[in-house]
Amino acid sequence: MRVVDRPFGHIDASRAEGWAAFRCPECDSGVAVVAATTEGAEPPVVWVRCVQCRRGFVSNDDVVSPASAPLANPDGVTGQELQAWQEVRDCLGVGAHTAAVMLCRKLLLHVAAAHGLPAKGDNDRAPGFYQAVQHLETEGIITRHMRPWVDRIKEVGNDASHELPHIERDDAMDVATFTEQLLRLAYELPARMARAEAGTGWKT
Repeated sequence: MRVVDRPFGHIDASRAEGWAAFRCPECDSGVAVVAATTEGAEPPVVWVRCVQCRRGFVSNDDVVSPASAPLANPDGVTGQELQAWQEVRDCLGVGAHTAAVMLCRKLLLHVAAAHGLPAKGDNDRAPGFYQAVQHLETEGIITRHMRPWVDRIKEVGNDASHELPHIERDDAMDVATFTEQLLRLAYELPARMARAEAGTGWKT
Protein backbone atom coordinates (compact mmCIF):
# COMPACT_ATOMS: atom_id res chain seq x y z
CA MET A 1 0.00 0.00 0.00
CA ARG A 2 1.27 3.48 -0.83
CA VAL A 3 0.54 6.49 1.32
CA VAL A 4 0.49 10.13 0.23
CA ASP A 5 3.47 11.26 2.26
CA ARG A 6 6.24 9.89 4.45
CA PRO A 7 4.92 11.16 7.81
CA PHE A 8 2.24 8.48 7.66
CA GLY A 9 4.88 5.83 8.32
CA HIS A 10 4.09 2.14 7.96
CA ILE A 11 2.49 -0.76 9.82
CA ASP A 12 4.68 -3.68 10.81
CA ALA A 13 2.92 -6.98 9.96
CA SER A 14 5.09 -8.79 12.52
CA ARG A 15 3.48 -6.86 15.37
CA ALA A 16 0.02 -7.25 16.90
CA GLU A 17 -1.26 -3.91 15.55
CA GLY A 18 -0.70 -5.23 12.03
CA TRP A 19 -3.59 -7.66 12.41
CA ALA A 20 -7.29 -7.27 13.16
CA ALA A 21 -10.12 -9.62 14.12
CA PHE A 22 -12.90 -8.17 11.94
CA ARG A 23 -15.52 -10.42 10.34
CA CYS A 24 -15.05 -10.15 6.57
CA PRO A 25 -18.31 -9.07 4.85
CA GLU A 26 -17.35 -11.03 1.72
CA CYS A 27 -16.24 -14.47 2.94
CA ASP A 28 -16.95 -14.33 6.70
CA SER A 29 -13.31 -14.94 7.63
CA GLY A 30 -12.25 -13.46 10.96
CA VAL A 31 -8.63 -12.58 10.15
CA ALA A 32 -7.45 -9.45 8.34
CA VAL A 33 -4.24 -7.51 7.77
CA VAL A 34 -4.29 -3.86 8.81
CA ALA A 35 -3.33 -1.70 5.83
CA ALA A 36 -3.78 1.70 7.46
CA THR A 37 -5.25 3.25 10.58
CA THR A 38 -5.82 6.66 12.07
CA GLU A 39 -3.75 7.68 15.09
CA GLY A 40 -5.13 9.74 17.94
CA ALA A 41 -8.44 10.31 16.16
CA GLU A 42 -11.89 9.47 17.48
CA PRO A 43 -13.72 7.53 16.26
CA PRO A 44 -10.90 5.34 14.95
CA VAL A 45 -10.81 4.37 11.27
CA VAL A 46 -9.06 1.15 10.22
CA TRP A 47 -8.50 -0.03 6.64
CA VAL A 48 -7.98 -3.77 6.44
CA ARG A 49 -7.61 -6.57 3.91
CA CYS A 50 -9.02 -10.05 4.44
CA VAL A 51 -6.37 -12.78 4.56
CA GLN A 52 -8.67 -15.37 2.98
CA CYS A 53 -10.45 -13.64 0.07
CA ARG A 54 -8.10 -10.62 -0.18
CA ARG A 55 -10.99 -8.14 -0.34
CA GLY A 56 -10.61 -4.83 1.44
CA PHE A 57 -12.97 -3.07 3.82
CA VAL A 58 -12.93 -0.26 6.35
CA SER A 59 -14.00 -0.06 9.98
CA ASN A 60 -15.36 3.23 11.27
CA ASP A 61 -15.61 2.94 15.07
CA ASP A 62 -16.24 -0.84 14.68
CA VAL A 63 -18.90 -0.30 11.98
CA VAL A 64 -17.65 -2.22 8.94
CA SER A 65 -18.20 -1.05 5.36
CA PRO A 66 -19.27 -2.66 3.13
CA ALA A 67 -21.70 -4.22 5.59
CA SER A 68 -21.77 -7.96 6.12
CA ALA A 69 -24.91 -9.64 4.77
CA PRO A 70 -26.44 -11.95 7.40
CA LEU A 71 -27.91 -15.41 6.75
CA ALA A 72 -26.98 -17.30 3.56
CA ASN A 73 -27.99 -18.00 -0.03
CA PRO A 74 -29.73 -21.39 -0.04
CA ASP A 75 -28.60 -23.85 -2.68
CA GLY A 76 -30.82 -24.12 -5.75
CA VAL A 77 -32.15 -20.56 -5.59
CA THR A 78 -31.51 -18.78 -8.89
CA GLY A 79 -32.74 -15.93 -11.06
CA GLN A 80 -35.18 -13.39 -9.66
CA GLU A 81 -35.59 -15.29 -6.40
CA LEU A 82 -31.85 -15.22 -5.73
CA GLN A 83 -31.62 -11.56 -6.69
CA ALA A 84 -34.49 -10.65 -4.36
CA TRP A 85 -33.10 -12.74 -1.50
CA GLN A 86 -29.65 -11.20 -1.86
CA GLU A 87 -31.29 -7.79 -1.71
CA VAL A 88 -33.03 -8.84 1.52
CA ARG A 89 -29.64 -9.76 2.99
CA ASP A 90 -28.10 -6.49 1.80
CA CYS A 91 -30.96 -4.53 3.39
CA LEU A 92 -30.43 -6.34 6.68
CA GLY A 93 -26.71 -5.63 6.50
CA VAL A 94 -27.20 -1.87 6.28
CA GLY A 95 -30.09 -1.70 8.76
CA ALA A 96 -32.90 -1.21 6.22
CA HIS A 97 -35.20 -3.46 8.22
CA THR A 98 -38.55 -2.27 6.85
CA ALA A 99 -37.36 -2.76 3.27
CA ALA A 100 -36.12 -6.25 4.15
CA VAL A 101 -39.49 -7.24 5.61
CA MET A 102 -41.41 -5.96 2.60
CA LEU A 103 -39.11 -7.88 0.24
CA CYS A 104 -39.53 -11.06 2.29
CA ARG A 105 -43.30 -10.76 2.05
CA LYS A 106 -43.06 -10.22 -1.71
CA LEU A 107 -40.69 -13.14 -2.04
CA LEU A 108 -43.14 -15.45 -0.25
CA LEU A 109 -45.82 -14.52 -2.79
CA HIS A 110 -43.37 -15.13 -5.63
CA VAL A 111 -42.40 -18.57 -4.29
CA ALA A 112 -46.08 -19.51 -4.14
CA ALA A 113 -46.56 -18.39 -7.75
CA ALA A 114 -43.47 -20.35 -8.82
CA HIS A 115 -45.05 -23.44 -7.27
CA GLY A 116 -48.31 -23.26 -9.14
CA LEU A 117 -50.37 -20.48 -7.54
CA PRO A 118 -52.46 -18.92 -10.36
CA ALA A 119 -51.68 -15.31 -11.19
CA LYS A 120 -55.38 -14.48 -10.79
CA GLY A 121 -58.16 -16.06 -8.79
CA ASP A 122 -61.86 -16.55 -9.48
CA ASN A 123 -62.42 -12.87 -8.75
CA ASP A 124 -59.92 -11.96 -11.49
CA ARG A 125 -57.61 -10.44 -8.88
CA ALA A 126 -54.06 -11.33 -7.91
CA PRO A 127 -53.83 -13.68 -4.89
CA GLY A 128 -53.24 -12.17 -1.47
CA PHE A 129 -50.91 -13.21 1.31
CA TYR A 130 -53.40 -15.64 2.90
CA GLN A 131 -54.05 -17.40 -0.43
CA ALA A 132 -50.32 -17.74 -1.03
CA VAL A 133 -49.78 -19.29 2.39
CA GLN A 134 -52.64 -21.74 1.88
CA HIS A 135 -51.21 -22.75 -1.47
CA LEU A 136 -47.76 -23.36 0.03
CA GLU A 137 -49.37 -25.56 2.69
CA THR A 138 -51.37 -27.48 0.08
CA GLU A 139 -48.22 -28.06 -1.96
CA GLY A 140 -46.41 -29.30 1.15
CA ILE A 141 -43.76 -26.57 0.99
CA ILE A 142 -44.64 -25.46 4.51
CA THR A 143 -46.42 -27.37 7.27
CA ARG A 144 -49.06 -26.39 9.79
CA HIS A 145 -46.34 -26.31 12.45
CA MET A 146 -44.83 -23.35 10.60
CA ARG A 147 -48.05 -21.32 10.71
CA PRO A 148 -47.01 -19.27 13.77
CA TRP A 149 -44.01 -18.06 11.76
CA VAL A 150 -46.23 -17.32 8.78
CA ASP A 151 -48.59 -15.34 10.98
CA ARG A 152 -45.60 -13.38 12.30
CA ILE A 153 -44.55 -12.50 8.76
CA LYS A 154 -48.10 -11.39 8.03
CA GLU A 155 -48.25 -9.25 11.17
CA VAL A 156 -44.89 -7.56 10.67
CA GLY A 157 -45.38 -7.39 6.91
CA ASN A 158 -48.75 -5.69 7.24
CA ASP A 159 -47.17 -3.02 9.40
CA ALA A 160 -44.45 -2.49 6.81
CA SER A 161 -46.90 -2.38 3.89
CA HIS A 162 -49.61 -0.10 5.30
CA GLU A 163 -47.78 2.11 7.77
CA LEU A 164 -44.46 3.87 8.10
CA PRO A 165 -43.29 1.94 11.15
CA HIS A 166 -39.91 1.47 12.69
CA ILE A 167 -39.27 -2.24 12.20
CA GLU A 168 -36.82 -3.48 14.80
CA ARG A 169 -33.85 -5.59 13.77
CA ASP A 170 -35.05 -8.62 15.73
CA ASP A 171 -38.43 -8.54 13.97
CA ALA A 172 -36.78 -8.22 10.56
CA MET A 173 -34.37 -11.07 11.35
CA ASP A 174 -37.29 -13.29 12.43
CA VAL A 175 -39.04 -12.67 9.11
CA ALA A 176 -35.84 -13.15 7.10
CA THR A 177 -34.90 -16.35 8.96
CA PHE A 178 -38.27 -17.87 8.12
CA THR A 179 -37.91 -16.74 4.50
CA GLU A 180 -34.49 -18.38 4.30
CA GLN A 181 -36.01 -21.61 5.61
CA LEU A 182 -38.83 -21.34 3.05
CA LEU A 183 -36.27 -21.03 0.25
CA ARG A 184 -34.44 -24.09 1.56
CA LEU A 185 -37.63 -26.13 1.59
CA ALA A 186 -38.80 -24.87 -1.80
CA TYR A 187 -35.48 -24.96 -3.68
CA GLU A 188 -32.48 -26.32 -1.80
CA LEU A 189 -33.89 -29.68 -0.70
CA PRO A 190 -35.30 -30.53 -4.17
CA ALA A 191 -31.99 -29.52 -5.79
CA ARG A 192 -29.96 -31.68 -3.40
CA MET A 193 -32.32 -34.62 -3.88
CA ALA A 194 -32.09 -34.29 -7.66
CA ARG A 195 -28.30 -34.39 -7.50
CA ALA A 196 -28.38 -37.38 -5.16
CA GLU A 197 -30.74 -39.27 -7.46
CA ALA A 198 -28.61 -38.46 -10.49
CA GLY A 199 -25.50 -39.71 -8.71
CA THR A 200 -26.93 -42.91 -7.26
CA GLY A 201 -29.62 -43.93 -9.67
CA TRP A 202 -32.42 -43.64 -7.09
CA LYS A 203 -35.92 -44.03 -8.45
CA THR A 204 -38.68 -41.58 -7.62
